[in-house]
Amino acid sequence: MKINVSSELKSAGRTSGRHFEEEWGPVDLGGHKLVFTMPLSIDISYVFDGEGFNTKGVLNSELLMNCTKCNSEFKQPFSVEFSERFIKATEEEAEELECYAYSGEELDLDRPVLDLIVLNAPIYGLCRLDCKGLCPECGCDLNITKCGCSAKPVNEKLAPLTELARMLKDEEEV
Repeated sequence: MKINVSSELKSAGRTSGRHFEEEWGPVDLGGHKLVFTMPLSIDISYVFDGEGFNTKGVLNSELLMNCTKCNSEFKQPFSVEFSERFIKATEEEAEELECYAYSGEELDLDRPVLDLIVLNAPIYGLCRLDCKGLCPECGCDLNITKCGCSAKPVNEKLAPLTELARMLKDEEEV
C-alpha cells in the first residue's frame, strides 16, 4: 500500500486522506498464524508539516481464531486506531527516532500496517463469554453436550481449589 504524496510535499499543512481495501494472507506471529477472513480496510489522513508526515487513521478487518477453551473456530473483529510519523531519512535514522522512513514522493504503508497487526492482534480469544470448554477427561465439547465423566479433580491436591472455584461461581450467580 503506497500513497503518492507529491502534491502534499508542495503545500505544507494540507491534510489529505485515503481509503484502502487490501487482501492480506496469513501473518506469522511466533509460530501462530493470523488469518484474516476479510480484506484489511484502512482509512488514513496525513499532513506534511515541512519536515515529515503525520498520519492517523484506523485499520479494520476480521480474524479467524480458535477458542482458547473449546478450540472451535470463530470470527473476531479486529480494529486498531493508529498515529504514525514518516520522515525523509534512512531506515536506521527513522528507527532511532521511532518513526518510519520515506523517500521520493511515496509513503509505503506495508511495514507500519504489519507492525500494527503484530503489536495489536489478540493471541487468545473466546468463542463466547460463557464458553464451557472441553471435558478434561473425555475431551467432549461441553457447549454441545454434557458428558458423564466425574467432576472430581484429576489430582486430589487440587480439590481445595475446585471447591473455591465452585464457591466463587455460586457467589456470581446470586
